[in-house]
Amino acid sequence: MRRTVVGFLIGTLTGLLISLTAYYDLLPNWAAKVGDLFHIPGGTRSPVAIIAVDAEAIQQYGRPDEWSPEQYATLFQRAYEAGARVVALDFPLSPSVEEALPAALPNGLIVWPAIGVGTPSFQDGRVTFPYLLRPTSAARMIGHINLLPDPDGVLRRVPLWVQSDTETVPALAWRAAALYLRAAIPPPTGSSFRWAGFTLTPDRAGQVQIHYPARPGSIPAYPLRAFLEGDLLPEALSGRILFVGMTEGDGAEMYRTPVGEMAGVEVQAQAATALLVGDVIAPVPLHLTVLMILAASLSSGWAVARIRPLFLLAIVLLAIIGGVLVLTVVGISQGQGLDPFLPLAGILITAGITGLWRSHYDRRRRSRLSLLLQGRASPRLIARLIETPDGEKLLNTDVRFVVALFADVRGFVRLTEGQDPRMVREAASHHLACFTDAVVEAGGIVTKYVGDMVAAIFNAPLPMDQPVDQALRAAQDGLKRLEKLWKEKPNMMRMPMGVGIHAGAAVVGLMGSSQHPEYDAIGDTVNIAARLSTYAPAGEIYVTEAVVASAGKEWSFEPLGVVQVRGRYEPVLAYRLRMQG
Repeated sequence: MRRTVVGFLIGTLTGLLISLTAYYDLLPNWAAKVGDLFHIPGGTRSPVAIIAVDAEAIQQYGRPDEWSPEQYATLFQRAYEAGARVVALDFPLSPSVEEALPAALPNGLIVWPAIGVGTPSFQDGRVTFPYLLRPTSAARMIGHINLLPDPDGVLRRVPLWVQSDTETVPALAWRAAALYLRAAIPPPTGSSFRWAGFTLTPDRAGQVQIHYPARPGSIPAYPLRAFLEGDLLPEALSGRILFVGMTEGDGAEMYRTPVGEMAGVEVQAQAATALLVGDVIAPVPLHLTVLMILAASLSSGWAVARIRPLFLLAIVLLAIIGGVLVLTVVGISQGQGLDPFLPLAGILITAGITGLWRSHYDRRRRSRLSLLLQGRASPRLIARLIETPDGEKLLNTDVRFVVALFADVRGFVRLTEGQDPRMVREAASHHLACFTDAVVEAGGIVTKYVGDMVAAIFNAPLPMDQPVDQALRAAQDGLKRLEKLWKEKPNMMRMPMGVGIHAGAAVVGLMGSSQHPEYDAIGDTVNIAARLSTYAPAGEIYVTEAVVASAGKEWSFEPLGVVQVRGRYEPVLAYRLRMQG
């Protein structure tokens, strides 16, 4: 429970901090770059074409801002003859040319360019310039041609409206699409609105993000020379919106987009395509972004705090990341601009912080468990306790089925009478260590040393498959280790030991002072094993009927009859283990 609470707490705090980042838009470049990885190309065919003023056209006809009124009149006449529905100019005209052009030109055919001048500001659902340059004739249909890349230099959004202190002008692409559809353009707004049968949702600056095609050049582009000289098929331009603009030369504006570099006129054509069919990406409301960040951070915090082993944790974290990415792709495919950067940042930052806490927590647990069980349990058992969720709870006092083993030195008082205490201590330490090592290797826990006696239990705190068999192996191995010790140290005082084993219910867990607890077992099962060990002759293993009933087939026992152990009213039916090997 503690780990769960800490994981959720870290996830909540991290999610809230990252949500503030989203609210104040503190990392727009990073968010935009990650979002570009999930850009879903637009593939819609539309009645849009480009008349490209390339290097050859500039050499032959000059730059568009240097054209004469007659050249413009020829351009519009050719477009009219080709059956074009709309012609949109993506370059500024000089005032002298504007004044010279006749007002009688078809106003429903041509979209004239307007340019914002000065440093723009973004607020209240629109882009504001200090002032606008526009055609002098108020009767002409105009659209602004300003394209404003994001701070990282990538053009992802196009402004729907540009305004100055005195007027508001719609985007060139939007004005062209509206003329083509004969649809009205509403006044500036920072909220969603219906237009041409679908919903447009501008951001706080009045811009919309469009689906660019998979690669540049998806919209047909025709050289200006071929257009003016009539080299195009008659149906190539019929019924289309024609965007006229520079694609090469010093006057051509080139922009980086999520799918590659494009000329400004091609971006305008792509924007018109998107606005004709609603192929735009709506920004997700802030509260949904915050919910996504919090959900991702909380999930990550819980997973790192609770899940072990590491490979399973990695799978869960990858699943959380995959969920965010799937939601992002699905949302973008449905026209919702889900931003995966901040939720992914929440996952990684929360995982990192929670991982540091979990590492510190595990070190403290490992140190605490090692202090309690070091030398009395195998490192593998201690590691399993650490890796087990709520492993420390297994050390709490509880009633468990255990196998109790006691090994007692025979005639300890007589053996040590008149002996040097230092020699007695050294000999006792070596003999007790033999049984300790045997118990630990068999997966049991040495609970205590009572004078010349070793006490151990099996099947706690972690369950074992065959606790009785493991206890019998430990007892037999301990006696063999004694014999090996005597051969290696013939001059050492010999302390023969007898073993008693019983199986049954006992109270196990941390006992004693809260400052210095010890893992121990108490109860009738433990008492019988202890008393039985005092009856077992040196080198013998006495067991109870409960042990015989649970032992494997490889063990054989010899019945000894009823033994009246000290301190109990009821006698115990005892058996002697026939030693193997």
